[in-house]
Amino acid sequence: MPSLLTHLAAAALAQASMPIAAAGLDAGLTEFRWQSRPIIVFADGAEDPRLIEQLDHFEGAAAALTDRDTIVLLDTTPAEMTPLRRRFAPDGFTVILVGKDGGEKLRRDRVVNIEEISALIDTMPMRRNEMRRANGDTGTAHGGAGTE
Repeated sequence: MPSLLTHLAAAALAQASMPIAAAGLDAGLTEFRWQSRPIIVFADGAEDPRLIEQLDHFEGAAAALTDRDTIVLLDTTPAEMTPLRRRFAPDGFTVILVGKDGGEKLRRDRVVNIEEISALIDTMPMRRNEMRRANGDTGTAHGGAGTE
């Protein structure tokens, strides 16, 4: 399978301190279900200035994104019609947040700031439970694990 990233994107990713994977995955993202919240960035090429800007945003907020169990997936080869492109049908530059349950939670055709992503994740039932557990609250008075 040819590389989905050109040298420009690969160089930007090499410096990132959060998990990043190339998008050559099954459309169901089963390897991440219940473990991670994928953020998928589709671009028409690794030179897309919006992609570079989005990666800069991710790099600057790596700790916040890692804390929220995100993983960034890139697909910069629209001609290949990867399983992710078939499932999500992006139209040019697109950023998609997928919850741990595998459902689409956010779709934007512009660069997304980290505050928007973080705020949305922090409203998700599973994330609220994660935050309670991190603060030592193991009670279940607020309900079960929930979905995202």
